[in-house]
Amino acid sequence: MNMTGKLWLLLFPAFIMLQLTGSSVIASQQVKTESLSAQMQQEYQPSTPAQYDLLLIFQKARNERKKDPEISVKLYEEFYNKSMAANEPYYAAMALFEICRVYMDRHLYFTAMDYSLKAYHVLTDYHLQSKSNYFMIGIGNCYFQLGNYLVSEGYYRQAELLFINTKDYHGEAVALNNIGLVKQKLHQKDSALWYFQKALIQRRNTKFMANIGHSYYYIGTAYFDLGNLREARKYFEMAIPILKISSDNIFLRQDFISTMADAYFELGKLCDLQGEHKQAMINYNNALAICDTINEKVKMPDIYIAIGHSYIRIKDFKKALDSYREALQIADSANLPEMKKNCFENIIQVFIKADQNDSVLLYFEKYRLVNDTIQAQMIKSRFNEISMAIRIRETQNEARIRQNKSNLTIAFLVSSGILLLILIMVSLVYISKLRKQRKIAEAEIRARKLAEYDLEKLNLELKEINAGKDRFISILSHDLRSPFNALMGFADLLVEETEDKNIPEIRQYSKMVQKISRGAYQLLENLLTWSRLQMGTLKVQPTNLHLYEEVSVVVDSMMVLASRKNIRIRNLVNADALVYADSNMLQAIVRNLISNAVKFTKQEGIIQITSESENDFHLIRVSDTGTGISEGISVKLFGGSNELVSTYGTENEKGHGLGLKLCRDMVEKNGGRIWLESTSAEGSVIAFRLPAGKN
Repeated sequence: MNMTGKLWLLLFPAFIMLQLTGSSVIASQQVKTESLSAQMQQEYQPSTPAQYDLLLIFQKARNERKKDPEISVKLYEEFYNKSMAANEPYYAAMALFEICRVYMDRHLYFTAMDYSLKAYHVLTDYHLQSKSNYFMIGIGNCYFQLGNYLVSEGYYRQAELLFINTKDYHGEAVALNNIGLVKQKLHQKDSALWYFQKALIQRRNTKFMANIGHSYYYIGTAYFDLGNLREARKYFEMAIPILKISSDNIFLRQDFISTMADAYFELGKLCDLQGEHKQAMINYNNALAICDTINEKVKMPDIYIAIGHSYIRIKDFKKALDSYREALQIADSANLPEMKKNCFENIIQVFIKADQNDSVLLYFEKYRLVNDTIQAQMIKSRFNEISMAIRIRETQNEARIRQNKSNLTIAFLVSSGILLLILIMVSLVYISKLRKQRKIAEAEIRARKLAEYDLEKLNLELKEINAGKDRFISILSHDLRSPFNALMGFADLLVEETEDKNIPEIRQYSKMVQKISRGAYQLLENLLTWSRLQMGTLKVQPTNLHLYEEVSVVVDSMMVLASRKNIRIRNLVNADALVYADSNMLQAIVRNLISNAVKFTKQEGIIQITSESENDFHLIRVSDTGTGISEGISVKLFGGSNELVSTYGTENEKGHGLGLKLCRDMVEKNGGRIWLESTSAEGSVIAFRLPAGKN
């Protein structure tokens, strides 16, 4: 996502020009500023020789940002160190934030976020939180590129409030535009168009044409998503000439030209949809030429894939294949695994149509390897995201703590001044002095108690976050290692027995491999669901559901598991029962409860699912003829504790209680409650209730 136009022009407000006296000082300044570009002088207005020297380094770093990112980072680091030495903390924060931008260009989003946090630290250390609005935008952009759109929207909205408070209309437009991008990613098409149009209104007030061109482009994409191709085309064609003219700004040229390439790309796709193949190719080639000029390699695979799709439409499979391979080559050199996966998918489709099965198998194996790499990166990314979220929370909490301490210091100084004044006037207002002292003392006590309460609350929140992270890592490291070690062991035995052709042993090991893999998959599924619940990214989308049908889907999927122990599962749910709940969560609840019942029920056992109406709710019971649940374990599973409980089923199937805790969380998120209704040595009954369906 480009942080467009005047965002960087207004990112750091100009310092007030000091009135310099003495002809020699003025002359020296005039000589020095000749080496600083007119754009830099207008943008930052250096008022001292030290500021001028610092901005020379800043100018060099900017010029190297796209040419040689490594040199640019070194120059920004030099700019940071010298700014701190010169007691220019805001310049130092500028340097760290620009390094963040360099790493974002290289798709190293966690590194970029780390530098954003360092910049935020500098601002809070020097009590400059009021100037952190654009830094909030930067952190939001990192989360946006990582796909965590809801978190990024939260940072954009924080920045929007800061911009409104400081009457920064351009910054407000940036925040609104970025919220529109979030809505676009969440497929909220009308909302996206509304935010883009609102951003355009603010940008027209700033009269900065480049940003208006950006807004035209984004509005065009919104109309494209809504299927209004005529309006989309109009806005794309309006954006391109404005962005072309605005590229005279040497520091912002890269952003303007990059968006112009995006506009040509979208125009190409639009022409393709309207059957204008030749015009589509002209627009695609314009986009490619621009990307090649500004070394924007990461956008080129998408364009080549679109060209391939265009050739597929006119049934020129050879040119389509060449385009997909060109996209693959660029994606490979730029280390873009997701794009490589997309290229492999399209190449495989071409070979399938050409009946070239050997090539299909070859590229499918490459596709599988890339997909495995992406899955591993996703797991690593999730850990990094959790860790970064904790760091951000700690940074914000530290800032609040420092602010509280500062407020207490001010309160103490004010109260001391009042006390001194009262002592001077003691002979005249003795009675009034006693009353004022008592009020001041009470105010100080309340302030201290509030501060202590806030500190204790923040510490508890941090401990809870760390405990959740530790539990998550502990589960992954312990419970996933054992089944996969067992899988590898049985796989080795299968290979050896296959060589000896010992069929009974092979069958036995195969069943064990199947059993362990299913258990490991269920554990991984529960862990990922638990992680999404903890982070608040699992949204509840309740609708009216036929309870009997939802339960039937789960029962059918669990029959194979139950049949291994000759267990019968009976769906005795009322056929007319309607519940108002999230379908995926409801099925996950029932699946976990049946799986748990199968685990602790012996051979030839019975599991029953029943329901009954209860005022505005439906009560669902899952009963079994298993070994039952003790009272102590029940409290840990269904109480407020997050402690995990390790247990073993009737055939030594390992349980850890995570599934039942997930059930508890998901039932509560759907407006219900779950509990252990009865238990004995002959089985247990777990009951939960959900809101009845709405007519």
